[in-house]
Amino acid sequence: MDKTTMSNSTGKLTSRQQEFLQSLANLYKACKQAVSYRDVASEMKVSKWTAYDILHDLYERGFLRMEHEIRSGKGRSQIFYSPAESTLRVREDTGDAAEHRVLKWLTGKINQYAGEGVAESIGIEARRVSREKNPFQVVLHISLMVVLFVRVFGVDIDRLVNVRALVASGVSADTVLRLLSEVMFSFMRNEEWLMTHLGLSQQSIQEFAKCEESFVASVVQLSAGEKRLVVSVIGRAFA
Repeated sequence: MDKTTMSNSTGKLTSRQQEFLQSLANLYKACKQAVSYRDVASEMKVSKWTAYDILHDLYERGFLRMEHEIRSGKGRSQIFYSPAESTLRVREDTGDAAEHRVLKWLTGKINQYAGEGVAESIGIEARRVSREKNPFQVVLHISLMVVLFVRVFGVDIDRLVNVRALVASGVSADTVLRLLSEVMFSFMRNEEWLMTHLGLSQQSIQEFAKCEESFVASVVQLSAGEKRLVVSVIGRAFA
């Protein structure tokens, strides 16, 4: 099979692989030619061998093209990589189009839960998170829980942080995600508050504790772009 025409889906890549793919695509667009793995290593602040291993794996899987060129004038060819055409199309679809899709999913879920109580809604999401293995999906579903939670208990939450102002503040997406989740989970750690406002069982309280563990483990695996995407969608959900 021709590696340059293989059907690609970046959803099958880890967040680390996606970061390398994005880095190479950015360098390729900037210099208008195939890129050395050494340049990607410098951009990603890793060893050249780490960059080579990751990029060559992406080539083997059809996300990149590889070529040998002589550019140094020393007569020795070097390895250069460029994005496959299908990869370029996928990467171009990770901006507004991706945000639109995620926002559509989020608003659809909010509408779906409109007839449910907040306790049942976030309980369903907590059980969903407990079965989810994809880090991006974990963060996305917990972000949905945050939105549902803020919409019902905004008065209580505003005593700790102005959620809308935080999202629009311009601080890093990583900071916003961590603060928003910490606010929600701080309430969920308070059994008396949960019993009073949500009437949750001890089992449900334990499920929320597991959600917090899953979030902490998952958010560190997301790329910077994925974090910005989630925060942007949360901001639009509150607009």
